[in-house]
Amino acid sequence: MNEGTIRKAEEKDVSRIAEILVFSKRTQDRAIFHDDDFSFGVLQVLPAARELLAHPEKLAEIWVFDDGFVKGMIHLTGDEIAELYIDPFFEHQHIGSALMEHALSRILHPRLWVLEKNEQGIAFYHKHGFSFTGERVQEQGTPEYKVRMRHTAARQDMIGKIVRVIVDRPMGSRHPSYPEIIYPVNYGFIEDIPGGDGEEQDAYILEVHRPLTEFTGEVCAVIHREDDNEAKWVVTPAGIRLSETKIASDTLFQEKYFRSRISFSG
Repeated sequence: MNEGTIRKAEEKDVSRIAEILVFSKRTQDRAIFHDDDFSFGVLQVLPAARELLAHPEKLAEIWVFDDGFVKGMIHLTGDEIAELYIDPFFEHQHIGSALMEHALSRILHPRLWVLEKNEQGIAFYHKHGFSFTGERVQEQGTPEYKVRMRHTAARQDMIGKIVRVIVDRPMGSRHPSYPEIIYPVNYGFIEDIPGGDGEEQDAYILEVHRPLTEFTGEVCAVIHREDDNEAKWVVTPAGIRLSETKIASDTLFQEKYFRSRISFSG
């Protein structure tokens, strides 16, 4: 494989992305769905390109593999890998692996759905550290099923990674053991990531000014408690960078009871 670059998709890439989506889906999915009316009637390059142009927010979530022209694409939305396709003419050149490694460098534990009968795809995801979650749902409008997979391999440095926080103490709620403490920010945990106390990893959500039930964002810092066995992750909307002073101020309501330091590396 020639050395390629993985970069954000641009409007100039729309026609190539549409081609890759259409021809890859025909190649992979036709053998599962056996629906030629859809594969060769509904599934067309021009409508796919128009759909991307009409939704620039979706185009902004796509990354492409480019070594002179676009040969593959990956669509990342939050901590989800929504799509990963390689032009069928350029399979077996490790382009899919390069795109997957890019996703793993950005997302701590990405999730995805894959068709249950897509044995090649499932083998690829297994190879890259994904395992089944046990979730299984029917693909809308078809008799086929898709299954949920999640990446569970440990990552050494979480700073800059995209994570999903389950909020169990929303903004405005009281601490379950110390009701005098009222949460001015959302606070929760990251599933399947053990913290220092053996429970799931806790996280503050900053720069979101409304109560939440869950949130997908970027780890921008870690609060290390020197007199406790826990560390708290600081999660913000992707791309937001906060100063140590700002983080300390926003978390003082709880961290004032501990001797803490803030780190911007994992």
